[in-house]
Amino acid sequence: MDWNYFYRLAGQVAKKINSSGYKPDIIVGLARGGWVLARVLCDFVGVKDLFSLKVEHWGVTATPDGTAKLKHPLNVDLTGKKVLVVDDISDTGESLRVSIEYLKSLNPSEIRTATLQHLTCSKFKADYVGEELPWRWVIFPWNFTEDMCTIVPKVCKRLELDLKTDVDVTQIKNELKQSYAVDLTEETVKEILEEIKRRNSNVP
Repeated sequence: MDWNYFYRLAGQVAKKINSSGYKPDIIVGLARGGWVLARVLCDFVGVKDLFSLKVEHWGVTATPDGTAKLKHPLNVDLTGKKVLVVDDISDTGESLRVSIEYLKSLNPSEIRTATLQHLTCSKFKADYVGEELPWRWVIFPWNFTEDMCTIVPKVCKRLELDLKTDVDVTQIKNELKQSYAVDLTEETVKEILEEIKRRNSNVP
């Protein structure tokens, strides 16, 4: 997904919210994936109060950590407020489910949910969705480098390439396109490889 596609999808989500007549007092963006959409929806829908709720479910790219868990709760009174909970994607539905259960304890008058994308395998579907898709791992523009720094070493391992001494940029580029439908320039692949080295050098 690129930024232009994201912005169009966000606009579709906003139109669905506005046409439904729902007027949230507060938007809660689930960290970290829901932050960008939450801010854009504040603009599109006309909401001033934006808060963040940290729920962890996916850690390593395309690998579930298990049951979603609340990490950083809100320190705000939601009594009588209409709340819109926002995430980038509902892949399992666990993050949204845990968030709603927690937010109900803060006594809002109503909670609704919005996501850019809904995967059909998810057990939870948001009230407002940009598009529905079968299972896939979506690489969002705000998470591109982090995801690539996880995926590229997997590609190198599959190709039996040593990241330190034996890197074939063209081979990596072709494998990313074939196996992950990610079409990068060789220059971008080189930049990702440099970033992987930098991050690994910071690991004790």
